[in-house]
Amino acid sequence: MIKANLNRRLLPCPKEETIAHWGLSVIFLLLGYIGFAQTPPPTDTTGNSGKKEVQILHSDELKFDEINGKKFTKLIGNVELKQDQVLMWCDSANIDKANNSVDAWGRVHIHQDTVNAYSNFLNYDSEKKLALLKGNAKLTDSKMVLYTDELFYDTKGKVSYYLSGGRILKDSTVITSQRAHYYNTLHDAYFQGDVKINDPNYRLNSDTLKYNVDTKLSTFFGNTVIFNKNSTIYCNNGWYDSKKDVSSFGKNTVVVNPPQRIWADSLYYERFRGFGKAIGRFKWVDSSMAVEIHGHYGEYIDQRQYIMATERPLLIYKMDKDSLLLAADTLKSMTKSEKDTVRNFFAYHKVRMFMKDMQGVCDSLFYTFEDSTFRMYYKPVIWTNDVQMSGDTVYLHTKNQKADNFSIYKSGFIISPSGAKYYDQIKGTNIFGYFVNNELNKLDVKGNGESLYFGKDDKNKYIGSNKAVSTNIAIYFKDKKIVKIVFLKKPEAVFTPIKMMAKDQFQLKDFKWQVDRKPKSKEEMFKATIE
Repeated sequence: MIKANLNRRLLPCPKEETIAHWGLSVIFLLLGYIGFAQTPPPTDTTGNSGKKEVQILHSDELKFDEINGKKFTKLIGNVELKQDQVLMWCDSANIDKANNSVDAWGRVHIHQDTVNAYSNFLNYDSEKKLALLKGNAKLTDSKMVLYTDELFYDTKGKVSYYLSGGRILKDSTVITSQRAHYYNTLHDAYFQGDVKINDPNYRLNSDTLKYNVDTKLSTFFGNTVIFNKNSTIYCNNGWYDSKKDVSSFGKNTVVVNPPQRIWADSLYYERFRGFGKAIGRFKWVDSSMAVEIHGHYGEYIDQRQYIMATERPLLIYKMDKDSLLLAADTLKSMTKSEKDTVRNFFAYHKVRMFMKDMQGVCDSLFYTFEDSTFRMYYKPVIWTNDVQMSGDTVYLHTKNQKADNFSIYKSGFIISPSGAKYYDQIKGTNIFGYFVNNELNKLDVKGNGESLYFGKDDKNKYIGSNKAVSTNIAIYFKDKKIVKIVFLKKPEAVFTPIKMMAKDQFQLKDFKWQVDRKPKSKEEMFKATIE
């Protein structure tokens, strides 16, 4: 129902001859007002008065019109209307009492609390309290500005929305989408369809987005891409707090920061201090170094490009025709300084290493691309095929992504199975080994050299052992077996027939065959770490 407020002058009387006509109009309006005033309007449960009628507060000119049997009240010039706490202004309007609706044109303006909406045209359903604004539609409150060509505004629920494209501006942030709902009381905006955020610090494309203009917290769902200064993030869901500069991403997250890339089930990142952590399965790859790290928990710090992986982590280093797999309780990687580009790797506690032709174990390991050397500490053991090498410290040098040579410092001990129950053995203070095409070719024993070698007769039957002591010893390999031993200084050698050997003569002092510690396969490494 439409209600006219006569407390204000409604219409000018520019011509004396029209006074009678306008007088009749005012009488009719007054009769209608008195009739409506006899029945008080209902009040709804939300606390609104529930009034259906729109009050006419002002108009320069008022007319009655009828089109196709429908009667209208036509208002022209400086029109001001009101329903409950909602004020409306426009240049002209048609009021349809039967349908409880208003059509308004020209400089349309709606005001409610802190909300102001503008457009070229307005259709207002006074029963549903729903406004449809068309043509250069704009809505503002104290928090943001919304632009679209067609805007719906629910004055009862205080919800505005568009369904055919629009954008919201908050400070220097612009959000565009095909559809959006903005809840004025909560200051929450929900966007759908080709959602894009343009911010000075980042850009975001998503299927669906929730954005709070107070907290500047973005929550996104569906395929989402975030473009930062140095990286691009792909994910299916997550949130970003632009005030705190903190974000979190869910499953199928990929972070691309060439030459590095991260895949993660869940990723948390504090950009303001360059700290991130992956929770659940993740994979980090650096294509420039052909290195990748897997794990179930990881942390990353931008400074020094620090990365730490725990919970069954695995490092994979792609070499010439093979890959080196490295597992430990904890893996770390970083550069020496922020400006340095040389990356270093650390592994500690229960370190296990596997290549096709070489395996190793130790308690802690350090590798740097500066000299391409693996440094193994505390009870290190290396196996190349069936040859076991151990000492206090082992250095494994690589060249052109191939094993090139190794150094065993202090208490070097080499064991090679010679038969079902015999082992050829070599000891020395320091031992140096050399590879050809990833196969062990030569060993040099430096200092306090000892050897125990089991000989065979023409029938390939063991006949006895040759034990020798020499300061330096050279051992040569072919087809993965010892073929020659050279004592570089006069040795003290003793040959003992098998039948005459005592039990303690089959092994040199400190002999320890540790094949039970040897990693057996790549599949075993993957199963223990990734699955």
